[in-house]
Amino acid sequence: MTDLKMETEHELGESIAIDAETARGSARAGFLGSLSSMKSMPPWAGSILGIILIIVAWQFIAVTFFSVTGSVPPPFEVFGQLVADLTDPIFWNAIGVTATSAAWGFLWGNLIAFFLAFLVLVIPWFEGLSVQLAVVCSCIPLTAIAPIVTLLSPASSRTTSIFLAALSVIFTTVIGTLLGLNAASETQLDVVRAYGGGRFTQLRKVRLIAALPSILAALKLAAPAAFLGAVLGEYFLVGVDSGIGILLLAAQATAASVHLWAIALICAGVAGLAYFVIGRIGRLVAPWSAGDARAGEGF
Repeated sequence: MTDLKMETEHELGESIAIDAETARGSARAGFLGSLSSMKSMPPWAGSILGIILIIVAWQFIAVTFFSVTGSVPPPFEVFGQLVADLTDPIFWNAIGVTATSAAWGFLWGNLIAFFLAFLVLVIPWFEGLSVQLAVVCSCIPLTAIAPIVTLLSPASSRTTSIFLAALSVIFTTVIGTLLGLNAASETQLDVVRAYGGGRFTQLRKVRLIAALPSILAALKLAAPAAFLGAVLGEYFLVGVDSGIGILLLAAQATAASVHLWAIALICAGVAGLAYFVIGRIGRLVAPWSAGDARAGEGF
């Protein structure tokens, strides 16, 4: 009788263990299936999910920690102010003015960066100095040099804004261009050299094609940096009354937190648009690049 009871309890325990293992296996399979479905989601779905999570966290922080001071207003108040601002021509004029300064800074900064990078092909020992100059441009505190540039510039000039935009892109473009130029295949360079091609032929036939993905990736990062540098430069302008930076100063002076956050979103949107446009251009110009194969997706 005792043996029969022990055998029954043993069979019952095995049955329970099998059921538990089956349940765990089903739960594990369901979890892995959910992970697989998440991986198969399109890129834009992940972007939308991330935006929703940010808005939820923003709302929680605003009503929990800053409900009294209002320093962090609720997101939907900011979105309402954003819509109102975008219907005002003053803001579009400010965006255009700042974007123009950023474009000039982007142009001049990248021209300087390309000069420093391509000079290495003519003078190889210049590479160390070129990198050091790029690092110096990256390490200079913008808020420290901006007042000096303002003092050296005529009144009502946007030189400071353009200068900071240019300074913000030099490091990224120099490093990206040098990495790209050095990525050229030695075998291809030897073939060009064997057929009597010089350094210019190597540059045109091999190095530029090899460097194009890296250059475009650097420009993609430099574009939003130029815009944000131009906005920062407007904080130090004298005799200028238009621009995103000027609007930020006005909102900060009046403690208009909702207005301030709306302008900050405008800055983020323009910078993101610049990143997106350069990414799309890179995808069209260099579709063979694995790094840029999905450039611009998810927006």
